[in-house]
Amino acid sequence: MAFNLQNPFSIFIFVCSIASLFASNSLCSSDDLFANGDGFSPALGTWYGDPRGAGSGGACGWANWANDEILGFIYKEKDVGIVISREPYCSLNPITITIIDECPGACNNVPFHFDLSGTAFGAMANPGQADNLRNLGQVDIQYRRVPCYYGRTKIAFKIDAKTNPNWFAPAIEFEDGDGGLSSVEISPAGSQQFVPMKNIWGAVWEADVSPSFHGPYSFRLRSPTGKVVVASNVVPNGFVPGQTYFSNVNF
Repeated sequence: MAFNLQNPFSIFIFVCSIASLFASNSLCSSDDLFANGDGFSPALGTWYGDPRGAGSGGACGWANWANDEILGFIYKEKDVGIVISREPYCSLNPITITIIDECPGACNNVPFHFDLSGTAFGAMANPGQADNLRNLGQVDIQYRRVPCYYGRTKIAFKIDAKTNPNWFAPAIEFEDGDGGLSSVEISPAGSQQFVPMKNIWGAVWEADVSPSFHGPYSFRLRSPTGKVVVASNVVPNGFVPGQTYFSNVNF
């Protein structure tokens, strides 16, 4: 799902017409999307790509994910609930999506626009009505922000393809709760000292290292509300750039 924000989060959508989640306000760096607190707010919903396919992340650093826990995209792990009410296609059961991309332009010149994956859009339909709902193209929706929850999925570290002996950068994904990180620290093999990492964009954090700074790597993660978890020895010494490594912890 795409939206104009710099941080991934989950959104709860209660609507009868949704798309893949492109928004016209920047989701990666702003909380303006959630100015109405716990109440639902109106938005436009559309969808893109394969009718039964996954969304594709870009601006947030996430890969293409499609499973029962991630219906859209995520920018910095903030989740959004969405609801629709278009009869007879919509089930009125809300879905939860994760924003993982942002709109590159005007996004149909509406204040808030969620461009959903075909899978997420169809999930709002009554049984047997998913294709009919998608055929509408766009729908009016209601959304609000909710805590992220990925079930049994733990925090993951996708190693940037350009990582080398002097530069280490993972995209950190699937954080429960706040859906974001306020700080990340990395520790090499055999060390109890953690080195601060820098958030360079979206879910990607970097550290300048040396060849002697080798794995397995552990990470100390802090959420925006101050919760701390340590993912120990999650990235092995012989890691492969582009590979994703799952920890055994989450918030």
